[in-house]
Amino acid sequence: MTIQELITELIEQKQLKWYGHVQRVSADALTTRVAGSKVGSKRRVGRPGKTMAQRAEELGLKRGKLVNELKAMTQNGGMWKTWVETPNQPTP
Repeated sequence: MTIQELITELIEQKQLKWYGHVQRVSADALTTRVAGSKVGSKRRVGRPGKTMAQRAEELGLKRGKLVNELKAMTQNGGMWKTWVETPNQPTP
């Protein structure tokens, strides 16, 4: 693996860890409210940025998991951590 691939994998792991954390905390927690909120200002020109949920879905599909599987896995912190920390194996 190149250094760029290692850094990309580390960033993806951190994004998935944060997604799992936000999914496990209560709906009243500040992190959950911020993650699900929309900014009410004028949007810049160009493609809109991806939400945390969209990015997690993309990474889950890359690793072979569907959205409903991701949401179920986040509720079990130990299983989620093991899955996130397992290096991404490219599918042939």
